[in-house]
Amino acid sequence: MFKRKNELVIKTNEIPVDILKQHLLLFPYNMPKYFKDIPSTFMDDMRRRIRSKKTVRSCSGFINLFKRCIVFTSPYDIELFFEHDEIRGSVGGHDWKKYFNHHADWQFIDYAKSDYAYILKFCPYFNVQSNTTLFVTNPWWHMNKFEVIPGLINCKEPLDLNIFIPIKKGQNHLFIPQHTPLCYISFETERQLDLIFSNKKYKYSDYQGLFYRFTNLKDKLLKNIIK
Repeated sequence: MFKRKNELVIKTNEIPVDILKQHLLLFPYNMPKYFKDIPSTFMDDMRRRIRSKKTVRSCSGFINLFKRCIVFTSPYDIELFFEHDEIRGSVGGHDWKKYFNHHADWQFIDYAKSDYAYILKFCPYFNVQSNTTLFVTNPWWHMNKFEVIPGLINCKEPLDLNIFIPIKKGQNHLFIPQHTPLCYISFETERQLDLIFSNKKYKYSDYQGLFYRFTNLKDKLLKNIIK
């Protein structure tokens, strides 16, 4: 399946590869824009270095996150309007329904009793395939005005990368400019991962057992690592 031991293969069905590469950012290009404005050292009034004053520039949890993750940014301008039970808007130059689905409320949000009205599923139309597990998380450090629901992807067979965005009760507008970080993609591995792009069209028929049943849960579950 994989030519080398650790690969993440991106198979694009719609977005040209040269454009998609601009929206899957690796270190150091995945860092928040404000990072460059954070001082690396502080001085007192006598120009003596204050070693006890630290920022995230010396935080291993922060730096290691971006060394180990890909930031996926929006390939499109996205603008949606919410009025009662109606959604309208556009993604790039297309109607919003081309790229978004209203995630069925009965699947979970009806039972959550939360501040969220419903969930939108963004489908950018490319697939991910890897022999290592992918973690998709909210891009918190980029300080967006929206959230993304975290998840874990077991994608030894190609899977669509979908982004789930919760909409709060009373929210009437969502605007996501092109190049806005949509999620962080990190990996369950200590080894170097090669990022490979492919123009080969993905065919569900190549993986028949994966999509011809009501559920593939047993195929995708991972073993517990916490006991």
